[in-house]
Amino acid sequence: MPIRSLLALFLATSLTAAAPPSALAEEQMSWTVNSYPSDFPEETDTVILTYGIPETDAVAFEAVCGGPDGSTPRVVFWYDTVDLTANEDVVLSLSAEDFADDVPAKVYGKDAEVGVSGLEATFSVSAPIWQVMKQGGVLTYGIAGGQFQKLQLSGAQSMLRKFTAACSGETDPVLAGEVGTTDSLVRDPTARTIGSSVASSLMAAASVPPDGSAASAKVDAVSCTQFGKIRSMQSKVPVTMTFVNKSDGYRGIVWIDTEGTPIDNTGLNRGETAIVPTFETHAWMITDGPGNCIEMVVAGNEDATFDITAPAPAQGPEND
Repeated sequence: MPIRSLLALFLATSLTAAAPPSALAEEQMSWTVNSYPSDFPEETDTVILTYGIPETDAVAFEAVCGGPDGSTPRVVFWYDTVDLTANEDVVLSLSAEDFADDVPAKVYGKDAEVGVSGLEATFSVSAPIWQVMKQGGVLTYGIAGGQFQKLQLSGAQSMLRKFTAACSGETDPVLAGEVGTTDSLVRDPTARTIGSSVASSLMAAASVPPDGSAASAKVDAVSCTQFGKIRSMQSKVPVTMTFVNKSDGYRGIVWIDTEGTPIDNTGLNRGETAIVPTFETHAWMITDGPGNCIEMVVAGNEDATFDITAPAPAQGPEND
């Protein structure tokens, strides 16, 4: 069975309500390429292209290939399905500047308990839509009798190249010096529970230069004495944080939200790496298995790597 995804445009809206993107939501959205190992077929990866708000399940577009989905990308566009029928066959109209196309699609996620809704279609890797999207601008989509939506394509070009190259099994020469591998992938516990590939916010398109050295700057740790004093500030400059677990055991990766509340994001065993999409000024906390703070870090204005090396707090008899 193909892996399904969450497709809720607003976290604050009701599960059945639908609304066009607000200016704030649009500013916070960004394009990412994601990947994770699939259980079936074995030794294959599922690759995901999304446009949404990092660290949340607010996603306006998703394309998936690999694993149980096979090599042909399955695409879901966010859409108001309130007046539509579940799995209803529809004609999806797409347009962007001189491009226009009508393709068969289905109503997707009409009765999903978590509010998934959209229009699902399949496009081969060689379909014209991918080249059109790589040109940037705006893609308009919708169905007859319904409200048409606009998908912003700014910043999508490199992510689209990575996605289509991965789906076709080819190495894009433009990306030869960019795309690396990920030892461990970001997994949101909520996503595992509900089976969502979107909410996990995986980020496997690591940037590695030709010589194999780290492509991002190192960032220093912040003492846990600052817990409660620092929090994520603004979500304007998207960056990635690469967490490398060089410690002696498991480490939890916890995001500190704008209210200063810790929110579990993922976990790393010894020797594993996770690449996490975030923003400049966003704060992160490294914990041990029980959740004790070990060290903290704040994202700067560029992609950065944080080596996790600090030992876990000593646990004496008084801590048992």
